[in-house]
Amino acid sequence: MSARAVAIVLVVALAVPLAAIQALASIALRGDARSGAWPHLVSQDLAARVDRLGPAVTVPSALRLVLARKAFARGDIALAERDGESLPPSRDRLALEGDVADARGDATGAVRAFLDAGDLSGVERHVDELLAVHREPEALALQRAVVARLRDSPGQADALALAFFDLGRVEEAQAYRLLVGSDERRQHEDRAADAYAQAVARAPFEERYLIAYANQQLNIDDLPAAERAFERARDADPTSAEPLAGLGDAAFSRGDIAAARAYLARARALDPESDAVHNLARELDD
Repeated sequence: MSARAVAIVLVVALAVPLAAIQALASIALRGDARSGAWPHLVSQDLAARVDRLGPAVTVPSALRLVLARKAFARGDIALAERDGESLPPSRDRLALEGDVADARGDATGAVRAFLDAGDLSGVERHVDELLAVHREPEALALQRAVVARLRDSPGQADALALAFFDLGRVEEAQAYRLLVGSDERRQHEDRAADAYAQAVARAPFEERYLIAYANQQLNIDDLPAAERAFERARDADPTSAEPLAGLGDAAFSRGDIAAARAYLARARALDPESDAVHNLARELDD
C-alpha cells in the first residue's frame, strides 16, 4: 500500500470516532439545562463507539455524563463507574455514584450518594426494596437518617414532609411484623402516627398525608383525631372517595352502622373502584 493510501486510511479511521464525539457533544451540550434527557438523545451504538476510545480522549463533562449513563443503562457498571470518576464534583456525578453503588449491592454507599445529590427518590427506592424483603430495621435506620439529614437543611420543607411520610410508612411496616397488643408494636404505631403528623404539619393540604395520618389514628383507636383528619382530607379534595370511606370506617368503629353505610354510598358514588371503598364495603358486608 502506498504512503498516500496509508494516510487516507488513517485519516478516515480517526475521522469516524472524532465525528462521533462531535455529534455527541453537540447533542449533550444542547441539552445542558436538562441533563436527564441526554441519554435518550444518544443511541447506544454511538455511545459505545466513543467509549471504546478510552478515558484518555478528552470530551466535555456533559458528554462524559451521557457516556456513563449509557454504559449504566446497558449494564456495563465498570465502565459507568470509570466514566463517572472523570466527572467534576456535581449532583449528577453523585446521583450516578448512587446508582452504581446500588447496582453493586452497596446500600449504605448508595444512600449516602443519593442524599448528597438530593435524590430522595433514590433513597425511597432503597427503602422500598428493603421493605419488600422484610428488612424493616434497616429500612427504618435509612429513613431516620434521611429525616435527620433534611432537618439540618434549610429550605427543605416539602422534601422533609415526604421524608416524614415515608418514615411513617416504615414504622407501620415494622409494627405489622410484631405481635398484636405488644408494647413494642404500640411504640412503632405511635411513632408512625407522629411521623405522619409531622408530614401533615409541613404540608397541611396534601391529601395522602392526611389520609395516612387519619388511618393511623384509627389503628391506635383515637377516633376523634381520625375523624378530624379525614374531614380535613375531604375539604382538601371534595372529589376524592378516600376521606369519605375513612369517615365510614370511623363511624363503623364507633358502632354507628347507619352513618357508615351513608358514607359508603357517598364514597362509592365518587369512585366505586377505590380500594378504600371496597374495604369499607367488606366491613359492612355490603
